[in-house]
Amino acid sequence: MAKIERTQYGTRTLVDIAAKKVEDWDTSGATNIRVSLPSDMETMLLMQKKGFQFADRMLQVTISLSKECVDYKKLIRIQPMCISDRKEEVTKIAQSSFVRDRRFHVAVAYNQEIANPIIADWVEKLEDFYVCTYQERLIGFLALKESEDGKAARIHLAAVDERYRMTGAALSLYAHAVLEGKRLGYRQIEGTISCSNVSVLNLYSFLGGTFSNPTDIYLKEVSK
Repeated sequence: MAKIERTQYGTRTLVDIAAKKVEDWDTSGATNIRVSLPSDMETMLLMQKKGFQFADRMLQVTISLSKECVDYKKLIRIQPMCISDRKEEVTKIAQSSFVRDRRFHVAVAYNQEIANPIIADWVEKLEDFYVCTYQERLIGFLALKESEDGKAARIHLAAVDERYRMTGAALSLYAHAVLEGKRLGYRQIEGTISCSNVSVLNLYSFLGGTFSNPTDIYLKEVSK
């Protein structure tokens, strides 16, 4: 059965659908529709007939915590710390980083004005997160959440200020997340990443991640 969520962002209503196959979903009241479906050419053609546009292809990434083939402690150049405040700074980093991320860009054409309040809502709902700082400036963050089955920790949201990406903050945050997942007793670390995000794909691969379950994202805008 498809999972359907409706979220209001100002005058926009996003209907978010995760399904296994193409159906006639209830999208009443939507201004923007986003559908996640298993990657398949026949599915793509069916969605195009329904007026949807292919937007991105996502991969599931898994890092096993049962065996440690990388010395994660040595990868941490800036020690992350867990906090629950400074959300305004986190939001600014996220909004400047996620300029093509289809979790937030729900319009067919990339539009930061539409994406920004969605990003702000995601950050506001975070209970806590890990951050890296440089000379007291917050330069990157990562939020972990438990998976639905309770067996894994998911990298829910992560970004580093572009000006500080050479500091090793991203590697520090992700390596720390792996260590935290292991400390908390999870079997694996999970994440979802766009095929176009080569830098993070490489980072996951370096940390021992394996990729599976290609999922396509489709978008449609509805006039009212």
